[in-house]
Amino acid sequence: MTDFDLDLATAADEIRSFLASYLDATPADGYVVGVSGGLDSVLATHLLADAVGPERVTGLLLPADPSDPENVEDARAVCERLGVDYRETDIQPIVDDVTAAREDLSKTTVGNVQARVRMVLLYQAANDDDALVVGPNNRSELLLGYFTKYGDGAADVAPLADVYKTEAYDLAQEVGVSEDIVAKTPTAELWEGQTDPGELGEPYEVIDPILHAYVDEDRTIEETGEATGEARETVAEFVEHYESSTHKRERPPSPGIR
Repeated sequence: MTDFDLDLATAADEIRSFLASYLDATPADGYVVGVSGGLDSVLATHLLADAVGPERVTGLLLPADPSDPENVEDARAVCERLGVDYRETDIQPIVDDVTAAREDLSKTTVGNVQARVRMVLLYQAANDDDALVVGPNNRSELLLGYFTKYGDGAADVAPLADVYKTEAYDLAQEVGVSEDIVAKTPTAELWEGQTDPGELGEPYEVIDPILHAYVDEDRTIEETGEATGEARETVAEFVEHYESSTHKRERPPSPGIR
């Protein structure tokens, strides 16, 4: 895996310290995190339990069609092994109620509804428990705009926002995430057969070096191609993902009167 010189032990310690100190600086009692059974949510749950203790972490399992039952079972097993209390809600009836108002919705629109329903329930739990909502999105997803605005992109804290997806695999192994979860093909499970590489067009092993060179090292498209060995067309495609999704990473614009 590409690590861009990330020291895994140091990164894990810094994330844990951030989570502990951030919580201590607020009136909140703990954290709420959605646990899907995928790599990022499980990694975040491990780091949270280490940072503030499992008794201050609540996991929400929020499956919907077509969630893989094995992923749901993995999510349960992770919470139980870590000693994290969890609650499980099938959100499909809620999604059906929301989408029933219109016919012929695209699978992307329905997927976005799922993501936003999950976030509504996460914030409901956070309000009830005096907790903060954790967003487990990694840096690759955030830079690509590969998340649902006001869905999984909404959160109070984002502990993995500085960690590329390829780094998340190694970080997960560093903190003890099981190999079965590390080995899973990444997917948001928003529709049948959806995978990250399939939707994005390339694996993260190709994407992350491009983003790192273009964004972190401030290289041009041509320089990024030279640094990564990828074709200009490939580099330009992911630069376009980054540039066109700027609005998803910023606050809504205002007229600037004040």
